[in-house]
Amino acid sequence: MTNSPRSRGAGRNNIYMMNPKQTVSFQGASRGMLRNRSRQALWFGARMIGGLIWWELILARIIGRKRVDAGRMNRLIMLARNFRKLAVKLGGVWIKLGQYISTRVDMLPQEIIAELADLQDAVPPEDNAKMQALIEAELKAPVGELFAEFETEPVAAASFGQAHLATLRSGQRVVVKVQRPFMDEIVDVDLASLKTIGRWARLYRPLSRRVNLFLLIKEFADGVLAELDYEQECDNADRFAANFAADPAVRIPKTYRELSTRRVLVLENVEEIKITDYEGLASAGVSREAVARKLFQTYLKQIFIDGFFHADPHPGNLFVQPLDAQRAKALGVAADTPGLAETPFLLIYVDFGMVGKVTPAYMKELKEFIIAVSLKDPRRLTAAAQRMGFFLPDADVRRIEQAIGLLFERFWGMTVSDLSDVDFTEMYSFAVQFRDLLSTLPFQIPQNILYLGRAVNILSGMSTALDPKFNAWKEIQPFAKDIAGGGAAKTVQDVLQEALKIARITIQLPGQIDALLSQTLNGQLEVKAQLSQSSTQDLRKLEGSVARLSWAFVFAALVIAGTLLLINQFTVVGTVCILASALALARIAVK
Repeated sequence: MTNSPRSRGAGRNNIYMMNPKQTVSFQGASRGMLRNRSRQALWFGARMIGGLIWWELILARIIGRKRVDAGRMNRLIMLARNFRKLAVKLGGVWIKLGQYISTRVDMLPQEIIAELADLQDAVPPEDNAKMQALIEAELKAPVGELFAEFETEPVAAASFGQAHLATLRSGQRVVVKVQRPFMDEIVDVDLASLKTIGRWARLYRPLSRRVNLFLLIKEFADGVLAELDYEQECDNADRFAANFAADPAVRIPKTYRELSTRRVLVLENVEEIKITDYEGLASAGVSREAVARKLFQTYLKQIFIDGFFHADPHPGNLFVQPLDAQRAKALGVAADTPGLAETPFLLIYVDFGMVGKVTPAYMKELKEFIIAVSLKDPRRLTAAAQRMGFFLPDADVRRIEQAIGLLFERFWGMTVSDLSDVDFTEMYSFAVQFRDLLSTLPFQIPQNILYLGRAVNILSGMSTALDPKFNAWKEIQPFAKDIAGGGAAKTVQDVLQEALKIARITIQLPGQIDALLSQTLNGQLEVKAQLSQSSTQDLRKLEGSVARLSWAFVFAALVIAGTLLLINQFTVVGTVCILASALALARIAVK
């Protein structure tokens, strides 16, 4: 998994051989088509940034900031709708960008996210002759020799590729994923356009101060390039299979490496009941509550134990396979709730092009995070979140801790359906109490945790849809208790370290208290306060305002004095006063 998405497989501008008698040229996409894509994207970006500058920097000074602020949300919603139209028209990178942007709850209001959240990566299928030619060129054999059967109509078509059902010579049913022609060229052009728009957007200071556009675009581009590498996806599927080898209730499709390249991927066909096919689950006797619980448990394992998780768990990538008694016994899979007439099942994951990884350092903090949630400990949770980079540098951490404590006190243990019944006045009261946090929004989602946030968001929605009474608090507690232990050896080590820390504090405490009391009694105690970055900026603005006000009084006094002196024929002195008032006016402008 050390190879980059560009390092493996055939290069660009190849002649793909269909068979010894026929060739089809894939020497590159039309230059005119690529220029047209770039032109449309750049024109949209120019209009977007031009609109921001016009409204926020120019018109705000002409018609007033209040009037500009009043219409901002409507303008942003219209901008999101126009981007949506562009993404649907161009497909590919732009649809994925819309999906990516819709996960940035730390940067965008809910109204904008709602406009982009349901962008679907679906386009008309590619010409069958081209796709078969590409398969034969990649696998160096005719389709008729590779497969006993090959369905020419794809079962799914997306911007980057499409999937066909087929049967191997062995009789095994498989899914053949094929990348569309010219995807390298198209993605290169789209990403180049996106980077250009990003450079333009960095010139708009209100945006560049809030968002690190360079890192966001780099992260997005890395994800897109990884999705183009089907060999990487094959590696991911095999790693998931190894991680869940000890869990007979989870099924990962088998990969066929001998039939897979960077542009073609052959997988075992494991399609069963779609996880959102509630009627199908009921007909099979499968408990929706049990499916929700199993889905949640598998994600806890992926995130907190494996550090490697499926980052795109939408309903099209998750299936449920009911098992008869004989098959369940052979696999060692039992019904989820003993004593109830439930049908045992397998939870099936597919499509491993988008995965997330949790580093050991983040793993430690995530475990601390989940333990804090289980224990309803706001201080522990806030500290872990701060170490993970969830707060901006000037965030008031104590204030955030207070807000989290109040949320724990009021809402801990509630299901999503319970939360939906909370009285609006209660939420409004909370918003008023912590309006300083809601106005400054001192939060951010760390770059390396973005995919995790997206996965958890989708997972939460699916679990609640499967079981409206699903209670994540209840499900997370046993897991938190397990990871809090961390094994006997680790527990002993942690206890010893904590004991040494307490002993050290205990030894130092009497001396520290004695020094503090001595300084207090002698009048030597000093209290130092350090202002946050935002408070310092506000203080400087206040100082500037006071200085301008002082010079304004000087200006007014000199003008009045000069006018009175001129009226009373004291020409020289009056003229000096008027000239001095001009200097005072210049001083005001400089300040």
